[in-house]
Amino acid sequence: MSPKDAIESELQRLHDFGFLMENESISDIRNDLHSSEIWAEVFWRRRTNHANRSDPEMQFIFDNNPKTILEIGTAYGRVLNKIAVENEKQAKKAKLFGIEICKHCKKYFQDYSKTNSLLEDCNILFDDFFKTDDAFQRQFDVILLPMNTFPSFPISMLKDLFLAVGKHLNPNGLWLFSTYKPKTTDKKYNSENLLENHSGELLVEMSEDIIAGEHYQFPAIKKDYGMQAITYSSYNILTREYKLKERAIFRNTREFINPDNLKKIIGDNDFHIEFIDTSSHSAVYCLSRN
Repeated sequence: MSPKDAIESELQRLHDFGFLMENESISDIRNDLHSSEIWAEVFWRRRTNHANRSDPEMQFIFDNNPKTILEIGTAYGRVLNKIAVENEKQAKKAKLFGIEICKHCKKYFQDYSKTNSLLEDCNILFDDFFKTDDAFQRQFDVILLPMNTFPSFPISMLKDLFLAVGKHLNPNGLWLFSTYKPKTTDKKYNSENLLENHSGELLVEMSEDIIAGEHYQFPAIKKDYGMQAITYSSYNILTREYKLKERAIFRNTREFINPDNLKKIIGDNDFHIEFIDTSSHSAVYCLSRN
């Protein structure tokens, strides 16, 4: 089945139970969720729910007394602010940096900084980590990719991810990232991990339009490396009288790589595993260059 035919099949299923409107077709499906304006707004509105979110990478960031730290995917600054708070406790403080591909997050970072003043001393670049000529003209002692973001990179992009991190990592630096853990005893993802799922959310801000989100995850597809999950999200902007103003539909792919396959990918891309911590809800990988 061609990629287009696969998407058409997915859309038929979405039409069958009313996820899509009658006139919506493949031309209405977008693939740029994480660089879109609506995503920046959605993620910002989730900030209260995320305020007490556990970030298992945090406990390892300052282990080797880094002088420079870069966070990939800073968004409005929640994780970077936590790093800044911990940085204040260190005898020798690191310089903190962040990079975010979604330029629409800039205004939310500025708003968040007003009540989290430590962010004002952080250096932020709103650019594509893969394409930027030279992020901040330096290399970093620690590079962090937090919040189980790793599965959002397609398998086809992993080589570019490893190359980009390697380019910006000091020779003795460390790369920390987190990913989901298989729930099975054989350390492999299967259909029990990634079932069909349908959910929704209502995101409300005082005096602002309402955002209603609906999400459908198809049953995961078995791959040689693990599993692949396809999720569709519709975001509907409503007036305060609940009249539809705007609607956007996104298709998003996540790759769940079995631990043994991920270890091979890491080695094939000239990185070494310093440790893997699985004591939390996620698996935290700490890598160094070979």
